[in-house]
Amino acid sequence: MLATERHGRILEHVQKKKTVTVAELSRLLDVSEVTVRKDLIKLEQEGLLSRVHGGASVAHFLPLERSFTEKQGERVEEKARIARQALAHIQPGDTLILGAGTTTMELAKLLGQIPDLTIVTNAVNIAMELNSHGAHHVILIGGEMRAKSFALVGPVAEDNLKKLSVSKCFIGADGIHEHDGLSTLSLAEGKANRIMMERSRKVYVLADHTKFGETHFSSFADLSDVDRIVTDRLDEQTLATFRELGVKIELAEGQEDKE
Repeated sequence: MLATERHGRILEHVQKKKTVTVAELSRLLDVSEVTVRKDLIKLEQEGLLSRVHGGASVAHFLPLERSFTEKQGERVEEKARIARQALAHIQPGDTLILGAGTTTMELAKLLGQIPDLTIVTNAVNIAMELNSHGAHHVILIGGEMRAKSFALVGPVAEDNLKKLSVSKCFIGADGIHEHDGLSTLSLAEGKANRIMMERSRKVYVLADHTKFGETHFSSFADLSDVDRIVTDRLDEQTLATFRELGVKIELAEGQEDKE
């Protein structure tokens, strides 16, 4: 198991249990306690958890933003399933916006299957992936590139986005909360995401289950601004909460909230 995969499983387990022991994580991951302690040190340095005697607990402060490369190895299969589910909402001839992120990158990898697309993106790495297909009209907006996510942001990016209009927008989020809506760790990316949504007739949010119930630094949209959220899985209580709010949730396993 790669270190990035271990880190993702550790964070999921800590979020679920609130406090865990080194021995417990060692058994869960089938690695030595020495390896677990090294992982916990790194995750604490990144602001993602707090180490306590003999284990770790949820962090009592805002997490530090991790890079695209660091996040790319986490929940790989879940992101791939979400992307495959989202692909069903795209038809030949569509005009799209793809926001930055690891799950939207997974969708970009699949778009070579659909011809005659016009795709706008603010992510340099996603534009390169789309261009490699040789099948689409790809528009990479200008702006200041963020090293963490390869996203183009700032006044130039915002002005360019405001001049465009597309049929569908696919974006990610660091947090999806029943009261606080959609949020991200970057104020600049949040502003760009907001404009992408405003310039699209339909908005799809692609996010794995760990993003639900989370609120981060920059809230950029209400749940009512979203046409559909595509995720890998949700527990019944969370699904019921969002259903009561009128949010359409589509699960990658094929279960869809149709109420």
